[in-house]
Amino acid sequence: MDKKIYLTVLIISLVLFTSLGAVSATDGSYAIPFINMDLYPQDDGSMHVKETLHFSFSGTFNGVYRDIPLSGTQQLQNIKVSSQGAYSRFEVINNGNIQRVKVYLYSDPQMTTPITDKDVDVVIEYDFTHMVKFYNDVAELQYKLVGEEWDVDIGQLNANIHLKSSDGVKYWLNPPYFTENSTWQGSVLQVTSKNVPSGDFYEVRMVIPKEQFAANPTNGIIINQDGLAEIEKIQTDYQNQLNFKTFLYSLLTVLMLLICLVPLAIYYLYGREPKIEYRAEYERDIPTDDPPAIVNAICGPGFSKKIGEPDMDGFKATIMDLIDRKYLLFHSDQSGKEDVGLSGEMSFKINPEMELSKLKKFELDVIHFLKGYEEEGTISLDYISSDLSNRGSARSFRKTFDSWKINIKKEFLNDDVLKNIFNKKGDTYLKMFAVVAIVVAAIVFFFTISDPLPAAGLALISSIILGVVAILSFILPQKIAGQWTTYGEEYDAKWHNFKKYIQDFSLIKEYPPESVKIWNKYLVYATALGVADAVRKAMELYLPRDQLEGSDIYLFHYYGGYYLLAHSFDTGMTIASAGNGSGGDFGGVGGVGGGFGGGGGGAF
Repeated sequence: MDKKIYLTVLIISLVLFTSLGAVSATDGSYAIPFINMDLYPQDDGSMHVKETLHFSFSGTFNGVYRDIPLSGTQQLQNIKVSSQGAYSRFEVINNGNIQRVKVYLYSDPQMTTPITDKDVDVVIEYDFTHMVKFYNDVAELQYKLVGEEWDVDIGQLNANIHLKSSDGVKYWLNPPYFTENSTWQGSVLQVTSKNVPSGDFYEVRMVIPKEQFAANPTNGIIINQDGLAEIEKIQTDYQNQLNFKTFLYSLLTVLMLLICLVPLAIYYLYGREPKIEYRAEYERDIPTDDPPAIVNAICGPGFSKKIGEPDMDGFKATIMDLIDRKYLLFHSDQSGKEDVGLSGEMSFKINPEMELSKLKKFELDVIHFLKGYEEEGTISLDYISSDLSNRGSARSFRKTFDSWKINIKKEFLNDDVLKNIFNKKGDTYLKMFAVVAIVVAAIVFFFTISDPLPAAGLALISSIILGVVAILSFILPQKIAGQWTTYGEEYDAKWHNFKKYIQDFSLIKEYPPESVKIWNKYLVYATALGVADAVRKAMELYLPRDQLEGSDIYLFHYYGGYYLLAHSFDTGMTIASAGNGSGGDFGGVGGVGGGFGGGGGGAF
């Protein structure tokens, strides 16, 4: 049979729900499309800050807040708040080293009605003391324009840093990948950012000639050491680190995408099927005389089924085969019942006229299991069904089922026999690849999920793709990467064509079986192949009623015995399985992300 390769496409949609700093807000959402900021370093080492925060509200809100962290002897002075698009009042709350400016917004001048569905600009001005550091050689301004504590993304930051002169000034914007543009307009450095995600920071770091400040900056931080060389080294090391991470992420991206092609290579080397001479379109006769459990183990249904591994369909088919061969006698008392189903009394009897010693070990496993429910020579299917809902009985059935599988494999499908049917080397390699790839994808995903570096985003996407490929490789059927031998390919093709025949009513009508005995055999093997219903319906179409009523195996299926046992076994198996960035030093040269300012804010 031609091999079908299943292609699966993963669509990942990430929907971010903003967590509001809620106190009493009703359902709603908000965004901060942009922030305008002006920084005015003062002669004495303090800095005047003006922030214009643009909020876009959807829903009803009481107001917004702005948290500003303080360090050492720093203070916020001369705080002023105004708003456009809403009436407002504010209060300042001291929370340890965090100063919160809480702004209440209203739709009416009486300040009684909270705002709803509005765009509002909130302007906050303040003086920030002890902001500029003064070293022996230079002055330094390191300020977080956007801190990590904002509740939502900042769509864009527009900042102006007003100095006396741009001469001799060096500056860095950290991290650089958030910068859209930066330029000098006279003595004003104008900075425009890209979107800054919530949880990330964006800072400006400037080295300024000390001549731009007073000789005795009473509101500055005096550090008795040279600062320029150390600052430049910190920034160079930081940039080198970013460059290395970018290279590493880019390399990982390429490697992971290339690794995704490994399953195709494995299939090309080990999965392509041999050519056979067999060309029949269907099989009217049962292709081989193998027991149905063997046919199930090799050709049974199931997407992830392994070759040579019998499953529950094979176990049911074994019972059906024992009924067909008269080792089990089926009886159903449907007197007074108009509807077919599970309502009647259904039972087995072990035929005393048949020699059980002639049965194979796996068939005896089934007989011994059923004998455990025998009372006065009768085995009640209803009793089996109710008993298998008990955990202890379910575990006992699991042991019977496992013993049944082991005996089939030992007697009929040991490793030497399977080598003549199927070569599983390719599937083994594919599963090994899947395990390694899942581990690699998980590690890369873990390290890139919170890294805003652009190259990390590509590596993150690649890790997801690799993870999907790995999972698909792990669940793909053994037949995909494995390979039938010439004998196995022909064996599978014949049983596939037989399955096609017994499922096609038009073919059966044109070429019907010659006797009810053959129909019974069809029903047994159809059970092993997972298509018993099709054969039972065909029997009802093409056999007289008296012949049907003389077939135990048909009656077993027709009156629901098959489904009762199938449900019981599945329940038993289910129950049995269920049991088993670094901060800077206030008194020294700070690292990247260790400047003053920052903080965050939100709405309530």
